[in-house]
Amino acid sequence: MSQADRTLAGRRPRPPHGDGEAWVEPPAAEVPALVQRNVSARDHAAHCDILGCSLAQLRDVARQDVLRQAIAHTTAYRDVQLPCRPPTAAPIILSGHQPQLFHPGIWYKSFLLSEFADRTCSHAINLVIDTDTIENVSIRVPSGSMDEPIQAWVALDVTGERVPYEERAVADPAFFASFGSRVQAAISPLVQRPLAREFWPYAVQAAHRTNNLGQSVAQARHRLEGDWGLNTLELPLSSVCDLWSFRWFAVRLLAGAHRLRRIHNDCLAEYRCLHRLRGGARPVPDLTEADGCIEVPFWLWKMDQPERLPAFVRRRGREMELSNNKDIRIALPLGESADAGRCVERLGHASRQGIRFRPRALITTMFSRLVLSDLFIHGIGGAKYDQVTDAIVRRLFRIDLPGHLTATATLKLPIPRPRVELGDLQRVERLLRELHYHPELHVELTSETAPLIAEKRRWISAQWPPARRGERHRGIVRANEALRAVLAPRRDQLQKERNTLRALLKKSNMLDSREYSFCLFPVESLRNRLLDLSRL
Repeated sequence: MSQADRTLAGRRPRPPHGDGEAWVEPPAAEVPALVQRNVSARDHAAHCDILGCSLAQLRDVARQDVLRQAIAHTTAYRDVQLPCRPPTAAPIILSGHQPQLFHPGIWYKSFLLSEFADRTCSHAINLVIDTDTIENVSIRVPSGSMDEPIQAWVALDVTGERVPYEERAVADPAFFASFGSRVQAAISPLVQRPLAREFWPYAVQAAHRTNNLGQSVAQARHRLEGDWGLNTLELPLSSVCDLWSFRWFAVRLLAGAHRLRRIHNDCLAEYRCLHRLRGGARPVPDLTEADGCIEVPFWLWKMDQPERLPAFVRRRGREMELSNNKDIRIALPLGESADAGRCVERLGHASRQGIRFRPRALITTMFSRLVLSDLFIHGIGGAKYDQVTDAIVRRLFRIDLPGHLTATATLKLPIPRPRVELGDLQRVERLLRELHYHPELHVELTSETAPLIAEKRRWISAQWPPARRGERHRGIVRANEALRAVLAPRRDQLQKERNTLRALLKKSNMLDSREYSFCLFPVESLRNRLLDLSRL
C-alpha cells in the first residue's frame, strides 16, 4: 500500500459516548513535540514552488498578514495578550468553525487552542468560517417537564434567505435581542440559569457594531471566552480570502485545474473504496468536467445576489475564464506564460466590485495547514475529510502537510434522565418475537400444551412432499396460535413493558443528546468542565 493509501486508510474518529469524556489525538502531552516537528517539516518543504514564489516566501507574507488582521479584528471588541516570543517568531496554532451556537464538544476546540498556545508560546487564532451557508437560524431546546419533556426550536432571528454567513444581516434587531430571555423561558423547567441569558447582551452589542448575524454570535462567544481566561485571536475566513497570499495560492490551483480535478477525484474514489462509502457526495462531491469546463473547489457569488454557486474554469483563447456558469465571469491570464500577479490583481478588482471568491472546505484546511499554521486543530468531521486533503497535497505538491490534531468532547445537559438502555427494549422485543414464532419455548408443559407442542414438532421434523407443504405450514400456524392463546397474559404484559420502555427511551434520547448548544448549559458547571478537560 502506498503512503497516500495509508493516509486515506487512517482510522475515522468517533465522538466519545460518556458524559465528560474527551477525544484528543494525538494526546495532549505530545502537542509541544508535534508543533516542533511541524515547524521543522515546514522548513524542509520551504523550497516548494507556488507559481514562481517559494512556499517559504508565501508563508512569511501570509502569516504576517493574518496575524496583523486577527489582532486588529479581535481588539476591536475585546482585549488579548500576545505570546512571549516576538510576534513573527512564534508558531501559529489554528482552529475554526462556523459562527454558530454549537454544542460544547465543538467549543472544546477553543479551550484547547488557548491551552496549547500557552504551553508552546504560540499565537492562537480561530478562523470564523463565515463563507458557509446558514442552514438554520434556530437551535433545539429541551423543554416541557421532567415527566413530559418536549423538544422546542428557538430562533435567533426571523427566517431569511439561505445565504452565506458573511452576507446575513440581523433582520429583526428586537427579536434577536430577546433570544436570551426566550431560551431561558423554554428551558427553565429543566435547567436553571442557562448561559444564554447571561452572555447574550454581548451578542446584542456586537449586532450594533456589525449588523451581521454570524459575527454577532462569534464575537459574543469570544468575549465570553476572554472572561473565562482564554487567550485567542479570531478572524473571519472572508478576511483571509482577501489576502494577497490566499489569492496567489488560489491562482496556483486554478492554473492546474485539470490536474487538480483528477487528483481530487482519484483520492476521493480511493477513500470511499477503503472506507466502503457509497454514493458520490461523501466526504465531499467529485469535481465535474464537461465540454472543457472544469469545476474547481471554490465558490462564487455576488454580494448583492448571495447565491453560492460552484466555480468553474474554461479556456478562452490565451486566457482562462473563471465563472459560476451563470452571471459571473472573470478573465485570468493563465496561459502557458501565466502571469500570477495580474491574476491576483484581477481577483482583487472583482472583489472590489462585490464578487466573492471563496474556498470550499478542503481548500480552507489545505491553505490553513500548508501556509498559515504550525498546527491545526480539527473536530471529528474535519478530520475525516482531511485524510483526503493529506493525499491531495502529497500528489499535487509532492510534500507532506504538517500533522494536525483532532479533538472533541461529549458534555450533556445536567438533567435527570430515565435509566433505560436500548438493550432493555431489545430484550423485550426479542421475547415478543419468540412468543409469536416459538411459543413452545415459553409455555409450561401441561396436558393442554403437550399435544400442541408435539403436533408442531411433528409438522416441523417430518419430511413432507412438495404437495403437502401448504398443509404443513397451516399445521404449524394452528399449533402456534393455540400456544399463543395460553401465553396471552404474558404477551400483554410484555407489550405494556415495551410501550413503557419506548416512551422512556424516547425521553432519555432527547435529554441525553450531546448536540445541544453550549448556551443551554449552566454557567459555572460548563466553564469548569471545559477548562478542566482542556488541561488534561
